[in-house]
Order: sequence, then structure tokens, then C-alpha cells
Amino acid sequence: MHKAAHSKMLKARMELVLDHPFFANLALRLEFREDHTCRTAWANGQTLGYNPIYIDALPLEKVKGLQCHEVLHLACCHHTRRGLRDIKLWNTACDYAINPVLLEAGIELPTGYLDDPKHHGKSAEAIYSSLKNHNEELKGGADGGAEQGAIAGDDIEGGGDGDAQSESEGEKSAQGSDGEAPEETGDGAGAGDDGDEEQEQSDDSNDPGMTGEVRDAPSNGGGTDSDSNQIQEDAWRSALTQAIHKSLQFGDLPGNMERLFNKIMSPTLNWQELLRQFMADAAKNDFSWVRPNRRYLHSGLYLPGMHSEELPEVAVAVDVSGSITQRELDAFAAELSDILEEFDTTITAIACDTKISEEKRLSKWDLPLELIATGGGGTDFRPPFVRLEEKGIVPACLIYLTDMQCNLFPEDPGYPVLWVSTTPQYNAPPFGEVLVLE
Repeated sequence: MHKAAHSKMLKARMELVLDHPFFANLALRLEFREDHTCRTAWANGQTLGYNPIYIDALPLEKVKGLQCHEVLHLACCHHTRRGLRDIKLWNTACDYAINPVLLEAGIELPTGYLDDPKHHGKSAEAIYSSLKNHNEELKGGADGGAEQGAIAGDDIEGGGDGDAQSESEGEKSAQGSDGEAPEETGDGAGAGDDGDEEQEQSDDSNDPGMTGEVRDAPSNGGGTDSDSNQIQEDAWRSALTQAIHKSLQFGDLPGNMERLFNKIMSPTLNWQELLRQFMADAAKNDFSWVRPNRRYLHSGLYLPGMHSEELPEVAVAVDVSGSITQRELDAFAAELSDILEEFDTTITAIACDTKISEEKRLSKWDLPLELIATGGGGTDFRPPFVRLEEKGIVPACLIYLTDMQCNLFPEDPGYPVLWVSTTPQYNAPPFGEVLVLE
């Protein structure tokens, strides 16, 4: 064992107890492990591996920053959220998501850290999608996402050509130039000798910011990756809750981190409640306790109802490229029809694969919506937004039913957009909110 590096890691953690107790509380959960096969450091929810040569080259303050960086990855569950995304691009996106938070909290990061104002305040998924789209454009573009399908209106049908989606590598934006980081410290691949299942982990290629990479949570022997991820998430959310409460008691939790973790710890609502909440937020009128929401009275909840329930035009777009089932369409159509009955509004329903195949204007008297599944091919999210702009329609909101397997997005239209995804793993959009249709 490289004793000097190990001592520096321990000393850094000890100083965090005094300087940044929130991070120290979480860092104490990790086992330090020397790993010459990585160039900098890595964490997977259980272990913090590090290259001792790299640690030796860093000032103590930046070793503390590296540990805070790795801990924040885990607190945000970046080690369980990657899915099928490219590992290097995922690390790049996650770094862009957390580094501004660390810098605002007064943490000194190792030289080379990634930071770009255009990514501030965005989730790792949204940044990943933006980076991937940028790289696709540099490579000449792509034809769209994976197959999906659905229909809109009362009998909208469509089809299209097959499409392809290519993975790309992350882009790099280095900050600082004081040169503490070594030129080369290792070129091997792997997760160290920790007995974890082999993953697509490698050295510096997965750590473009030189601040330590986040690796996938190790599989729980005998269990599925999904089960292991859930166990890891539950454990880290519990630890995060404890760390937040302790920090709030002593008043040492930075405001930006409190806002970040409020999002992480927010209770999850089912998709029907989230869809209804999105529609209510788009309405111009306020709520009133005089007219309670009858939908929840049976469960003993006395919630305010809409005062006048007026809502400008609503746009509904449905991907008709092939993979959305009739059961999903029926559930979505029934819930959306139920909600729209509460509002005085007009609906523009658009079916689209790579181009618009059908468009209908509907009112509440045309409800309930009937969505019919038909096969299709490629996907392009842009045509419905273009059509609305061509017609001069600025909807109160647009709801897009899709499996999100496409990277062809328009510019942010400036009005609320809700992407209703039929799959839990999706390419995050550069704008709007995502709701998973369970």
C-alpha cells in the first residue's frame, strides 16, 4: 500500500468533518481502495478507489474536493441512473450537473474540472441528451430514435421509415490551469480488485474532468441489476436524509445544495396525479377551497378545485412509430380525457413519426379521446412543434406521448411541454418535464 496517499485520503476526510460535515457524513460510508488501474479515482456507492500517484500529486484541498465530488455523485444516485447510456458521456453530463453546486459551496476541485454555465441547473439526463445531440450534429446528424408507436385524436394513423441512433462520446470543457494533475498515472481498465462484476469501467477515458468518475453500482450477488440499484438508492437516500437533517441542525448546508436535495427527496406521485398537476399548472385560473376537488374527497383529502377551470388551447402529440401498446394508449387517453373534461379548452391532436400523419382539432364535446395503435418506423419530435408555429398556435401546454427513443428535438418552444414516456429508461429531452407512464 502507498502509505502517503492513503494517509492523505484519511486526512482529507478528517478535515471535511470540520470544514464540510455534510460531505464528511456521507464520505465515511465509503471504503478507500488503492487502484493503480485508474488514472484518478472512482466511486460506485460502496468503494472509493484512487490512484495513489494521482493523490500524491494533488494538494490536500483538492483531495478534499475530489472526495466531495465523488460523494455528490452518489448522493444524486448517478451510480444507479446510467442505464444503457454511454459511460464516458454519462460521466461528463454528471460532472456538469454537480460541479456548479460544489463550486458554489466553496469546494476546491482538482484542475481540469468540467463547468459550463449553459448546463447550470439541469439534470444529468438533460445534459446528457444535449451533449449527445451536439455530438450527433458534429458527426452529421442522425435519423431518429428507436421504434415506438401510438396514435392521437379519435382515429389517427401513421407510419414511417426505420431509424437509427448512434452513441457518441462526451465533450470536454476544462477549467483551471495550475497543473497539479499529473500527465499520466495509468492506462489500464477495470474497477480495481474489489470483486465487483466486470463493467465497462476504464481509466481516464471515463473521467474527462480529472475529478473522479462515477461507476455503476455493483450487482448484489444473485440479484438483478434492478434490485441492486434499488437497494443502493434506498441506502443512499436514507444516508442523505440523515446528513441533511444533521447539517440543517448546525446550519452548515449551503442553500443551493438544499434546493438540489429537495428535488431528490421529493415524494413520488403516480403518473395520473402528475399529469393532472401539470394540466392544472398550465391553467390560467387559480384554485379555490370553496369548490373542493371532488376527485380526492373519497380518500379523505380535501384539496382545492379550479375556480373557473379555463384553459387555453392544449396540444397533444402522439408518436406513431411502432412500440406503444394499445393498453398504454387506452390508459393515457382515458386519463387525459377525464382531465380535459374539467377545463374549457380546445385540443390540437397530432400524430407523428418522422412526419405528421394526422391532425385533428377537438373540443371537450369530442371527448373521450380514442387512440388507436398502428405500426410505424422512424421518429422525429420536431414536426408537431413546427406545425403549431406555422399555424400561429401557442398552446397552454403540449403533451407528447412517446417512448423517448429519439434525439431529434426542436428548440425550446417557450411553453410548457410534458413528455409522457412509455419506458423508464429514456433519452432525456433538452427541455420540458418527463412523466413515466407506469
